[in-house]
Amino acid sequence: MNRTTRILFTTWLILSGSVGSPTPCVADASVTLKPDVEITSPTVKLSDLFAGVPSEIDRDIAQAPLPCKPALYDEVVLRKLANTYRLDWQSQKSANQITVSSVCTRLSSDSIGDAVIEKLHSTVGAKRLKFEVVFDKRDMTIELPMSELPSFSLENFSYDPTSKKFKTNLAFQTPRGSYSLPVAGRVLVKRSVPVLARRLEAGSIIGSSDLDWLEVPEERVSAEVVTEPDQILGRELRRDMSDGELLRSRDTAPLRLVQRGSLVTIKIETPFILITTQGKAQQDGVEGETIRVINMQSNRIVEGIVTAHGVVEIRPARKIAMAE
Repeated sequence: MNRTTRILFTTWLILSGSVGSPTPCVADASVTLKPDVEITSPTVKLSDLFAGVPSEIDRDIAQAPLPCKPALYDEVVLRKLANTYRLDWQSQKSANQITVSSVCTRLSSDSIGDAVIEKLHSTVGAKRLKFEVVFDKRDMTIELPMSELPSFSLENFSYDPTSKKFKTNLAFQTPRGSYSLPVAGRVLVKRSVPVLARRLEAGSIIGSSDLDWLEVPEERVSAEVVTEPDQILGRELRRDMSDGELLRSRDTAPLRLVQRGSLVTIKIETPFILITTQGKAQQDGVEGETIRVINMQSNRIVEGIVTAHGVVEIRPARKIAMAE
């Protein structure tokens, strides 16, 4: 207990005696100091501090501390009480002070923030968006004179998606009545995006096991950032990439079914005939892409369309050249 509190407490004792409070008639009542105590009444009694106080001298000796603001009764104040009310109390080093608390509960900023986020999801509702709430008031913890957390609601909720600011009224009920407190703040919007779960080298084909999810501020998710797995699954990395690094559309390419310098099957097919021969790719090629290949039999360069892994199909305009 600080000095100011002790002075106020001593004044309480003096005034209570001067307005006609009965002088204690029990002398040398043997008492012991109680352990720290939590009270529900609006005042602190002698019996809240000491065990063994006779009922005929038990009385209010101070106002109850504010909710969640414990009051420390140190040896100086306890000795004053014992002398005033003729209590036989022997101070012990292990028990020469007591903390008195009024029953209270704290409505935390986390609880309020969760309610704001729930409200945002119901009003904004965007896929894979995460919200983090930052209140204008640094500490939004609310201390209430009750033993259990009250139910509360957010009334008149409004949110500006441009400024990402919100305001609302926090409404709740306590034994002392209904309360409505203004609450305002801003929202940090985060988006879950797929990233590599481990480092991969250029040329690697991305599979589902290669991906993890990362929450990043929405402003970092530009139009070229990959936001869905199907944008990159089965595609090939253009460069070495580390785990957790944001993937952009330019970082991947369609899977190369043909690599430059590799042997391929050259195929020409009509409703009446199928001809195949071996060739050597002069270019990389993805499905549907036209590339140049060397016919290994004629040693001539022809153009064909990549249709499968290691397969190049000659277009009709090239069939004659193929047959020569």
